Amino acid sequence: MRFTIRVGAMGILSLTAMCLGYGGFEVTSSFVDMKGLNQTLTALNQNEWNGSGKFAGTAPLWWLGGHGGGQVGIVTFGGSGAVGARTSRADSLSSELVALRGDFEAGYPYAPLEWFWVRPCLDVGLAAWMIYVHSVENGTLVGNFQPNFSRSYSAWTLGAAPGVEVMGRLPSSRASFVGLFAKANYFIPFAGPEWLGDVPPPKFGLSGFALQVGLRFGSVPYRAFRI
Repeated sequence: MRFTIRVGAMGILSLTAMCLGYGGFEVTSSFVDMKGLNQTLTALNQNEWNGSGKFAGTAPLWWLGGHGGGQVGIVTFGGSGAVGARTSRADSLSSELVALRGDFEAGYPYAPLEWFWVRPCLDVGLAAWMIYVHSVENGTLVGNFQPNFSRSYSAWTLGAAPGVEVMGRLPSSRASFVGLFAKANYFIPFAGPEWLGDVPPPKFGLSGFALQVGLRFGSVPYRAFRI
């Protein structure tokens, strides 16, 4: 009994064009405008908490996240998520900002060398954040009660971030690689921010330039073996 397996040219082509998968970790510095948030926090401190100091937070806002994706043919598709946080204080009033984001990404890599690519890309996604302002000491004694001060604001926005990425990679085995990448983009909101919580909310959003660096692990398709 004889078995025959035939693989044509289209079969080899479909195998070699299968997904190049990748994923990894990144750190992002987001250069958002902090002016409106500083003004709101300072007004709360001076007008409602009887402080004298000013909030003077500056960019960047730092994010820690992860990503994954794959290349099919000449394009890449993937997604990412990240969390950002910062704390600032004036007198005995403290502010904590926590932000989350999730993005879908599409890109078009150009590889002039086998170990290097340049990839124009577009991220589209959702971001949400919460700002909690509170006293770290008790307020003025009123009877037998010492009041504490707190305000909270939360918001979400939808937006797009066109950008470009460069990556260098080294093979870690016959079918995998380790890469180091840097990516720059600019977040442009097209919906929001929509605010919840106390009013009036600060004039603050996540639009602006961002720079990202990270480590990436990926797989590469097996090359055809001929005898």
